[in-house]
Amino acid sequence: MMNKLHRIALIGLVASACQQGQQQQEETTPAADPNAITCEGIGPVKLTYSYAALDSAVGADKLENGTVEEGGSTVHITKVFPNEAEEITVYWAESQEPYTTITKITIANNFGPYQTAEGLRVGSTLNEIKQYNNFMPVTMTNFYNSLDGFATILGFNGGDIEVKYPCLGGKLDITKQRGVDVRTLDEIKPENELQSSHKLFNSIDVEVVELSISAK
Repeated sequence: MMNKLHRIALIGLVASACQQGQQQQEETTPAADPNAITCEGIGPVKLTYSYAALDSAVGADKLENGTVEEGGSTVHITKVFPNEAEEITVYWAESQEPYTTITKITIANNFGPYQTAEGLRVGSTLNEIKQYNNFMPVTMTNFYNSLDGFATILGFNGGDIEVKYPCLGGKLDITKQRGVDVRTLDEIKPENELQSSHKLFNSIDVEVVELSISAK
């Protein structure tokens, strides 16, 4: 009888120890950030989704279809959470339904919740980007000879961002100019590309106005 009681007590102890171990494991495993920017997706939208999968993930009432002009072509897009801070734009490879292949996902609202694990987000400054990129320069198109006044990020020159997020791109905008030397402007206006290490960036403040991830 005593042996039987002993065995029951032992089984109870082992079971409770297993449960405790499980709880500790759950506590030490961080939950995936629902608003993360990764090379898999942005927030709830994954690069591998078809339109049907997107519909299932967020609901038809949160989707709005349209088109944009890009490089002289009409591209079909879907806005997820349109007109909200959480808005995400999905670009499709197909020119008509069914849409099955996402080529690019973009965000452009600096009140949005999405960011990389390091904190890179829409609204980040160029100095913050350089910090996240292990202080390697960022290569971009030239603000001063682009039609829309934005600079498109062309590369991160082998820095940490490029290593961790080879899918990542975006656009930058000048938010403040502090007495830019006219000779410096004359010197860079003909250039197609700029490096963030150029002396021009001592006189201008720049921040991210769009982030995107693309299928490689």
